[in-house]
Amino acid sequence: MAIRDKLPEDSLLNAYRASDDFLDTYSIPIPGREDLLTADMRVLAERILTADIGWITALMKFRDKLAGLIGMKTTQALAQEQTAAAAAGKGVGDRVGFFKIYSVSENEIILGENDWHQDFRFSLYRQRQSGGRIFASTCCKRHNLAGHAYLALILPFHKMIVKTMLARGTA
Repeated sequence: MAIRDKLPEDSLLNAYRASDDFLDTYSIPIPGREDLLTADMRVLAERILTADIGWITALMKFRDKLAGLIGMKTTQALAQEQTAAAAAGKGVGDRVGFFKIYSVSENEIILGENDWHQDFRFSLYRQRQSGGRIFASTCCKRHNLAGHAYLALILPFHKMIVKTMLARGTA
């Protein structure tokens, strides 16, 4: 089960975030999961972020309809920008689902998107010690009132989505 946690001190997301940015972190233990402990972070991100979860898919379609009306980027439009490369072959600038890859290291991948109302980054961080743990952290830089309002509106759903995707993607 995913729990609320703290951003690991050596996460690359620490260099991106400012003190007034929104930040949340959830984590899930992965004891005995050698496949997850040794997987390329791009493959792990693909597994977690593109899990087929019906209620999340429906919610994102609804979000896209509303977002498109006010000129925000839609997940569908962003996903179409991805390359046809295999997950492990993707690099900076390519996409996992609708998320653009900003950096990849042995134990962390930073993804996200920039838009007029807010920029966000999503970190998947793998801790190998103590049986292993996967951390999912989201950082949002809100640019204006619309960014603050959007985050307030989606936050309850965001929390459920992150916890569900972590649990399903590591099962």
